[in-house]
Amino acid sequence: MAEISRFFPREHALNIRRVITVELPEFAIRALHHRADVANSGSTLDQELVSFNDVIEWYVLSPLSVKEMPHLEEAVPGFTAAFTKWLFEATYQPQE
Repeated sequence: MAEISRFFPREHALNIRRVITVELPEFAIRALHHRADVANSGSTLDQELVSFNDVIEWYVLSPLSVKEMPHLEEAVPGFTAAFTKWLFEATYQPQE
């Protein structure tokens, strides 16, 4: 029986998550945890809670500007589509 290979557009590969190790000073780690705690204060069980990882993602990606996109796209083909998908999924809230 033949194997079936599937090829996905490059932006899907860029949205795959992987674990990395980052070394930070303790005060930075505590500040990031505090930001997650503040974001979650007053949340109910029905609401989606902000994780430590969410805070890290926003701090890393939020400084990116539209002006940088062509440069990042040239360096990392598919970056713009992957970033747009991430941004939409991270911020979209359907109406109730």
